[in-house]
Amino acid sequence: MRHTSFSAAILFASAVVVAAGGCHSSPDELAPREAAAAPLAPADAAPTADASAAAANPPVDAGDADSGLRGELNDFCHTAFTADQDRMREKCSPSDLALSGRLGRAAGDLCAHDMVIALGRKRADFDAEAGKKCVEMLREKQLAQTSETDSLFQHFPCDRVLLGMQGEGQPCLFSVECKDGLACVGYQIGVDGTCRKPPPARQACTLQPYGSILTEAASTLHHPACAPGAYCDGTTCQPRVPAGKACSKSTMCAAGLSCVMGKCGQRPAAGAACAATTDCAFGLWCDRGGDGGAGKCAPKRTDGQECFAQEACKGKCDLPPKKDDNHPPPPGKCVAVCGSG
Repeated sequence: MRHTSFSAAILFASAVVVAAGGCHSSPDELAPREAAAAPLAPADAAPTADASAAAANPPVDAGDADSGLRGELNDFCHTAFTADQDRMREKCSPSDLALSGRLGRAAGDLCAHDMVIALGRKRADFDAEAGKKCVEMLREKQLAQTSETDSLFQHFPCDRVLLGMQGEGQPCLFSVECKDGLACVGYQIGVDGTCRKPPPARQACTLQPYGSILTEAASTLHHPACAPGAYCDGTTCQPRVPAGKACSKSTMCAAGLSCVMGKCGQRPAAGAACAATTDCAFGLWCDRGGDGGAGKCAPKRTDGQECFAQEACKGKCDLPPKKDDNHPPPPGKCVAVCGSG
């Protein structure tokens, strides 16, 4: 496996936990529903977006999975997100292993919460056999992360644990409720959308990433929001942007391209100019120096090397406390995590 900033266990679990805070954009009417039913996060884990939503909003009916299915989903999610703990024990220090375990349990909580909601309306099904094979795969091999937003639900057979049952023309809340190849189009708060073939450019679309399972990237595998050659800007399918043309995010660009320094193209190798790490080939970082000036794509640093940012290291950057605002912060040191180097 190619190491990036943490082990695969920490990377995949932390990606889910971060996504819950930054991308957990379920319909407002559903956000609070099942938070109380999900297992509690560890006492030392950070509060989740779900808990905040539950405290701020009254619960409403979003459908309900039976207790037997709840237990099955809970077991799958927590087993999947802690499946590699034995392997990690051989590579990680006790403190890193404890962090991996906490993140895995928190991610499992969010996974179970989201799956209960996804299945509560009886429009999608949980494939227990795919779930079993997913866990077996995660126990047997360590997944190499391929992007900053990679999720284990983008990897076969984990991508097949939820199966939509709604056919073309039937109502839906999420695209995962639809059968493969169909997208949920036209959802509004309080009004169901309809399972349809992904619309072409210039037609209306619905972009509804949700939680730890139904992220945009995972949903797109089997339920693209728009037809090939188009992307959903949130309301309308737009033609994808070719190489060399202006962009504001990578989802706008033609297949295989990313938004790099404001234009669609290939993410470059070490030495190329950059403004952010996402302007560089995956596994590199944008080194802007201690003064935050013009950046260049560079390999991540190894244990003991100087660093000013977490993304600079293969492991983590151990930064000293900031002394005052009148002087630049002193550099930290890269520290290996779970054999990262």
